[in-house]
Amino acid sequence: MISLVAGWSVIALVAGILATPNSTSREVIYLVCVPFGLVMGIASAWFELVALPRNGAGLSPGWVIALRTLFYSGIAAVVAVVVSILGNAFVEQRSLSAVMSDTDFWAFFQGRAFVFSLAGFVVAAFLINFVRQIRLMLGPGTLGALLIGRYRLPVPEKRAFLFLDLTGSTGLAQRLGPERFNAFKNDYFRDVVEPILATGGQIYQYVGDEVVVTWKIREGGLARSPVEMFLRLDEVIRQRTSYYMAHYGEVPLYKGGLHMGDVVTSEIGELKKDIVYSGDTVNVAARIEGLCHAQGARLLSSREALELAPLPEGVEPEEVGAIDLRGRSGAVRLFRVVPDPMFLQTPDRLSTATP
Repeated sequence: MISLVAGWSVIALVAGILATPNSTSREVIYLVCVPFGLVMGIASAWFELVALPRNGAGLSPGWVIALRTLFYSGIAAVVAVVVSILGNAFVEQRSLSAVMSDTDFWAFFQGRAFVFSLAGFVVAAFLINFVRQIRLMLGPGTLGALLIGRYRLPVPEKRAFLFLDLTGSTGLAQRLGPERFNAFKNDYFRDVVEPILATGGQIYQYVGDEVVVTWKIREGGLARSPVEMFLRLDEVIRQRTSYYMAHYGEVPLYKGGLHMGDVVTSEIGELKKDIVYSGDTVNVAARIEGLCHAQGARLLSSREALELAPLPEGVEPEEVGAIDLRGRSGAVRLFRVVPDPMFLQTPDRLSTATP
């Protein structure tokens, strides 16, 4: 919220200085533009953090773009008029009624300058929200990487991968039916987003009911452990347990396999472009996730992945041992990491869940 308010304030101030005639006093510009930016920032924070998440979850990207464009354009026009009335009354020491009855004052809002400015704002709002929606659809970082051709040629990188699988999905689909199971899965996928972003990760891809999460490893490792992402997801589901039970009679259960190492990142495709990660690291992470059921683990990790960042307080990994993975030479030391929280131990789910 603070960033939205500060950003709008700066934008409004710069726009006011550039757009108003040189004869306009700085006092008037400040009195009009700063309140405009503050109100726009607060309104946009409410819209983005409260109104849209509550009411726009089921909307298509096209409708979201349209709503954002209409909201920002409409609120900008209203706020501009209100703030101008207040600023004019203060600077010229006139009553609000005197300002509002002044035909010269209203002539500005009927003139070409204001109309063109508002039209430009509408176009800018549309373009910004269009690019923003495309960025959300592709995932953070993907759009920029595709535009500048960062991975046009293969690039060696170090990355961590977490294969996060929804447990018991076959039984869930049978109990809920196709449409309700799809809604359940989408609710779960939405709940996964905040923990991923909070720990600096990004969604690589969805595979059925599985989410593949990745973290780019720079010098010194990671600032936040991927294990923290798993714990944050536990907390989100704990807070949303009543919602899931009320709507589906089920609570998401999930398990994960975590590994890190070298990959080759490259851009593929012509008709549909994408950025993919190739290498043994991705395959090992998938194999580790596949061992969770046999090892009685919700989160199973290689030793290398646990050393990327300090583990959250209270997490004490339990070594499983060195295990040979299918299709790979050389054993991998694995650890059980996260215990099963009581709020996820719903008898109906645990008695019917399948690996």
